Amino acid sequence: MKRLERRIAQLEETYQRLLAAEAKDDGVHFEETGIDYVYLDEAHLFKNRRVDSAIDGIGTPGSQRAQDLDAKLWALRRAHGVRVTTFATATPVANSIAELWTMQSYLQPDALAEVDLTPFDSWAATFGRTVTALELAPDGGSYRMQTRFARFQNIPELLTLYRQVADVRTNDDLRLPVPMLSGGEPETVVVPASEELREYVAELAARAERVRGKAVLPAEDNMLKITGDGRRAALDLRLVGEAPDPDGGKIAAVADRIASIYVATRDHVYLDAGGEPHRRAGALQLVFCDVSTPAASAWNAYAELRALLADRSVPVDAVRFIHEAGTDQAKANLFAACRDGRVAVLVGSTDKMGVGTNVQARAIALHHLDCPWRPADIEQREGRILRQGNQNPEVSIHRYATEGSFDIYMWQTVERKAAFINQVATGRAVDREVDDIGDQALSYAEVKALATGNPLILEKAGVDADVAKLGRLRRAHLDDQHRLRRALEAAERRADSTSGRIQLFEGAINARTDTRGDRFAMSVDGTHHDKRADAGAHVHRLLTDRLANTSARDTGMVVGRLARLAVHGGVDRRFGDEIWIAIPDAGIEVRYAADDWRAVDASSLVQRLERRIQGLDVALVDSRQELAAAKAEADRARARIGAPFEHEEELQRLQRRKQEINEQLVPSVDTASAEQDAAQRMAARLASVGPAQATRPRPPISR
Repeated sequence: MKRLERRIAQLEETYQRLLAAEAKDDGVHFEETGIDYVYLDEAHLFKNRRVDSAIDGIGTPGSQRAQDLDAKLWALRRAHGVRVTTFATATPVANSIAELWTMQSYLQPDALAEVDLTPFDSWAATFGRTVTALELAPDGGSYRMQTRFARFQNIPELLTLYRQVADVRTNDDLRLPVPMLSGGEPETVVVPASEELREYVAELAARAERVRGKAVLPAEDNMLKITGDGRRAALDLRLVGEAPDPDGGKIAAVADRIASIYVATRDHVYLDAGGEPHRRAGALQLVFCDVSTPAASAWNAYAELRALLADRSVPVDAVRFIHEAGTDQAKANLFAACRDGRVAVLVGSTDKMGVGTNVQARAIALHHLDCPWRPADIEQREGRILRQGNQNPEVSIHRYATEGSFDIYMWQTVERKAAFINQVATGRAVDREVDDIGDQALSYAEVKALATGNPLILEKAGVDADVAKLGRLRRAHLDDQHRLRRALEAAERRADSTSGRIQLFEGAINARTDTRGDRFAMSVDGTHHDKRADAGAHVHRLLTDRLANTSARDTGMVVGRLARLAVHGGVDRRFGDEIWIAIPDAGIEVRYAADDWRAVDASSLVQRLERRIQGLDVALVDSRQELAAAKAEADRARARIGAPFEHEEELQRLQRRKQEINEQLVPSVDTASAEQDAAQRMAARLASVGPAQATRPRPPISR
């Protein structure tokens, strides 16, 4: 009995567990949601899709978010066909050429498959080429020849394929009511480097040589660590455990500029939501810094900037950090404070203060305290101030670079990445090949040049830009010469053809008789007709019989005469059964599909031929005008063929100067000796601290 009771109890317990399991929500499979179309906003957040490539620096394992989207789109296409998604983004290509292929693979995998471009390396082999060029090394002071995947070819074909799914609208296209940029471009503020920073950069160069020579294990030191240390040192040496710049460095320069703008704009009056003057005056300034963010106890650039601003009479409570807003409600309250004048300076990183930050109403100035990796990040930053709803008619953007630091390398990297975005993603590249120079990229090149303090680098930036522009003009001139030759040939052929047509029309007009109204007369197969319906019915019977009894090689027959002009007719079976009726002496021909022919009205058949005969006078006038136009076009083309490129001498001079500058910037024996000395100093310093401290100790900091 007890055994039975225990068994009943076990069964009851099992039953309760089953009920609980059944009641538990296990979620819903994607296929069960009923979703048949995906509209994806901020689509650039899904661009880290897996890329398998043998090209250095291109392959990536992909993010879980992107792989999840790819799987869902694959499932939707399998169930509903190829049209299953729409992407919306302001930055379809933010960082790498691979991202354009990623967008195409999301949006048009069927089109890529049709042209055998589904694998990335096949796509890259068609549209990309590697380029070897002189560039600044990561140490910010030496130069090296580097091979990169940085030239793009077959641009018209790439754009044709891409534009099947991309509808690009730029600010120039939209002409949105945004404020003017003071000076027409961002201002570059170059901060002198301290001697301590120069020594530290030399140590970084020595570390880079050790990494390149495989003298250290990747876990101990690598280029990523070196680059990170270089970026932090360019902002402030305290971020890498060194003594601060005695002159304040970059942060002090930013504080000076912010404080001066604050004083100049604190009395500016803005409108409230109702369009009335707001009771609180004062403009807003935005500061972007990604390298050193706020921390509870560690030194960071944000707190230092706030302290320096306080020393310069900017109220502490008017300087806020985006990181202080930990929730959506807190962020909304902070943004409201920025819009109503309670906040004068808002400091944040690109991730936290980029997309979705709408505080532009009073924004008067924007400051780049550091340079992000991606050109799209700069667009996102500057989009916070160059935005609809900004009440300032003119705003300013300031970019800060420390001379002789990793800022140089950062701006150069962004310059290289900006080329493809500027010239290809906008769809405005006109050449078959595009190098890594564009209008937007030139501003980065200027920053890089100014930051070095080397006049050769400054000159190189200008010469490179001029060579690129004249090179494009030269290619356009050569293309124009080719088009002119083709245009001349086409115009001459058109003139010859039109001349022959004019002679035909003139002969037909002289030979024809008037058949309008009661004057109608037509002979068909030897029988005279004075009624259109009878003539048309006779023609219809003749050609219907021919349709039933002739082969595809039918050369036609003389059907009769209309207006003294011979009328021919026959059957054409090359592209489906067709009946044709022609008046060769007048260049007239009409065609009917077999199905239409059987239902054609007999009277309308003849009337159609009559209208064509009566229209010969208009056709003659049109042909004479066409002949005149063809001859004029041929004359214009003939006059321009063989013209030399007007800027050829200037282009040759600039190319020679570019070569001279490159030769002077190639590392010399003195540069190599300086690098060796830096390496020896670094080795001695490492030896003095012992093997246990092979990497530089740093204080706790927020990164």
